[in-house]
Amino acid sequence: MNLNPSHNWGHNIAFGEEYYQNAVQLLRNIRDDAGILAEIAAKATDALRGGHTVYANVTTGHMPTHELANDREGNPAFFEFTGADSCTPEQFAAMRAGDVLLTNNVSEPVRAARDAGIYVVVFTTCYVNNRNAPQGKVNPNVHDWMPEDVASRVIDSHIPWYQGLVHAPEIPEMTICPGSSNGSCTIHWMITAEVAHALATEKTPDGNIGRQYVDILLQRIANVHTRDLDCLNATAVTIAKRIIDGGHYTVRSRNLGIESEASTVAQGLMLANAFSPRPADEGGNTDTFLIAAVSDSDPQDIAWAEEARANGNYIIGIGPSNNHGLQDRCDVYFDDCCHEPAGIISIPSCADKVCPATGVLNNIIMYMLIAQFVDEMCRRGAVPYFWMGGYRCGGGNYNEVIHPFFLERGY
Repeated sequence: MNLNPSHNWGHNIAFGEEYYQNAVQLLRNIRDDAGILAEIAAKATDALRGGHTVYANVTTGHMPTHELANDREGNPAFFEFTGADSCTPEQFAAMRAGDVLLTNNVSEPVRAARDAGIYVVVFTTCYVNNRNAPQGKVNPNVHDWMPEDVASRVIDSHIPWYQGLVHAPEIPEMTICPGSSNGSCTIHWMITAEVAHALATEKTPDGNIGRQYVDILLQRIANVHTRDLDCLNATAVTIAKRIIDGGHYTVRSRNLGIESEASTVAQGLMLANAFSPRPADEGGNTDTFLIAAVSDSDPQDIAWAEEARANGNYIIGIGPSNNHGLQDRCDVYFDDCCHEPAGIISIPSCADKVCPATGVLNNIIMYMLIAQFVDEMCRRGAVPYFWMGGYRCGGGNYNEVIHPFFLERGY
């Protein structure tokens, strides 16, 4: 297809820049609530000090399931975490007065837990109907309940009900490029950081450690934006042209949260990870392969890069600056300004830092790039298809109708 840049469709801001600005604003809004999150951290700290259990599943969506796992580097694992959107029946049965539940879930078991004396905190998310969503836009909860009907306390996460952070004039039915995981993961790590510091110092959480976590995120993503925006924009042009010429787009990461966040996510690109790798002579020479690295010299990252190179792919890396093994195998490499694969928060008397940043940082960089190559595709009249969140009223029906068109066209 020979499409040339000729349309702006009413753009007043580049999509990559819009994603960056809105992702940063979400983090700033959450930072402003550090004092509120410290109050929740204090409840969790008191519970742990008293021998009680803190259950955590602020995970609704894609990335948090993997990013917040207890075996994740830098996670001190104070909380009982399964990765599911809700606690199991066995966990609910085991809960006792004095325990704490941090969740997105609005359900009968959550309400029963609250009524039994568990301190239940519901964090709002686009995936679960709440008072921030216009009536009739999000599928209702059981009994039409709102978070306030089941929780001891409700915390507004500032995640927009429509999920996407980019308003594309060419796709008026939804905003695109999801941002909820950046918010959910940041909230989890802020609370974790506060609890870790309080337990180590025998103090009460006050918000300062949570703010420190977000400030590091904001500074590092600002550094990436300042240093690499021109390179990101140029790379987006290359990817857009390759996709228009029949190319596929694949994302891989040892942190499955990043890979999951690219694939079949609400308001996400249908093209991402939709097709299997293929050799150069079958179209691989038009494909793009992105690797989001957690640490340097990871053998899996190197293996992916070498396979992609053999297939003739255009290879993009995101990761730490000292990741020379992967960087040398990439056509373009974005330094995520995060050389710590584990955590970024120092805790007194602890040898290792806690609370990782690579997940949120790599996800924002990845989606800045996705948003920008979608911008370049749209300007060439090649508007790609996106998944509408199944949590939205009519979202499932929309996807069922649109997906065959995507498969026929390839993007």
